Amino acid sequence: MADTYYYDVLGISPHASDFEIKKGYRRQALLNHPDKNIGNGDANKKFQEIAEAYRVLSDPQLRAHYDRMGRDGIERQDGHSATDASEMFEKMFSGESFQDWVGDNTILQDILTLSDLHNANNGSDMDSRFTTVVPTHLIDEGDSYFDTRSQLDEAVSYGQFDHRKYQQQRKFERNEIKRAKITKFQEESRLKRRRRVEYVTEKLASKLDAFAGDRHHRRRYLVDIEREAELLKLESFGVYILNTIGEVYTQKATEHGWYNTMGFLSTAWYYPRDKFASAKDTARTVWGLLDAQQAVKEAKLDEMDATEAERIKKERGAEQDLLEKIAAGKLLMSCWGLVKKDLTSVLKEACDRVLYDEGFSEKVLETRAKALMAIGEIFANVHRDPNDQVTEGLFEKIISDSYELSKQRTTKKRNSKLDSKDRPEATDGMAF
Repeated sequence: MADTYYYDVLGISPHASDFEIKKGYRRQALLNHPDKNIGNGDANKKFQEIAEAYRVLSDPQLRAHYDRMGRDGIERQDGHSATDASEMFEKMFSGESFQDWVGDNTILQDILTLSDLHNANNGSDMDSRFTTVVPTHLIDEGDSYFDTRSQLDEAVSYGQFDHRKYQQQRKFERNEIKRAKITKFQEESRLKRRRRVEYVTEKLASKLDAFAGDRHHRRRYLVDIEREAELLKLESFGVYILNTIGEVYTQKATEHGWYNTMGFLSTAWYYPRDKFASAKDTARTVWGLLDAQQAVKEAKLDEMDATEAERIKKERGAEQDLLEKIAAGKLLMSCWGLVKKDLTSVLKEACDRVLYDEGFSEKVLETRAKALMAIGEIFANVHRDPNDQVTEGLFEKIISDSYELSKQRTTKKRNSKLDSKDRPEATDGMAF
């Protein structure tokens, strides 16, 4: 082996498994994150080295090349993030390990793209210039081509330019172009989602059908699922995603049992419950987005003049840092709310296709339902050991820290208000 530097950075053996590489990365990333090493000038450099080491060792081809050639044989990305920002954003809530379970999760990227289309520039620079042009001065009267004013009037005898009408026409054309782009994007998104559901359905059917066999085979199968769950929970938001998959699987397996017992009458029980739960999740997601938006506004002071905003931030001091951490956590949590809602929708549709496929016998469908319930219970019961910081990713840590800071800030403000009031009046009010 030519070089062991990257292994040393992650604190692992050169013969480490993929699981050990991922665990080593999570441990070192948590210990050396710049937010936890404020004042340490080398923290950023160390964190980049950890990310670079993980990028190389987590890729089988790059790792093999590194083992043979060392760091000199690896194409470095000095001065740049080890992972492209858009790629990290797409995979934040479902890494490659979850591909066969949830497909490509691009809901956040799609929302940003759609937002860009809606907020597209209302016209080119040339169009915007017309807003400041005086209609009667569209042609330069000093142009040497025209000798007299009468020749100029004759040249524009087609009529005076209607500036307002022109602007309305241009606005209409821009809106039509924007509408066409949005419609095309929505059609592509629907097609992409349909393909995603088909992919997840195919993979899920394959996993459930592998459950068929004798009792010993099924036990070995579930042990493999448990091992996979232990690995998957190390992914970004891994525990969150596993629990969501588990909840959907157990719900759909239960519904299938009700359907086999009562037929279509079972829908009178679980359909309203499902709709109510969906509406509740939607309300929670919307509230989370509004709460995050308010927290970001409070922290960034975007609506204020830049000078005034800087002055307020300096006055806040440590309070400003606290507000930014709270906003970051709430923003991530609101993003997870959107991802979870989209993820739940895809999983439910895939489960329905697998459990009610008329091309298979009742016996096969019943076996699928049992497998779905078994996997669902395993995933739903996955949790993070509070004493094991390795299984808590950086993004999850930001959310948990944000929650604690927000709770402390709320308690502090409440106590401050109580202290500012007159004691006898506060006591009377509480007694009432």
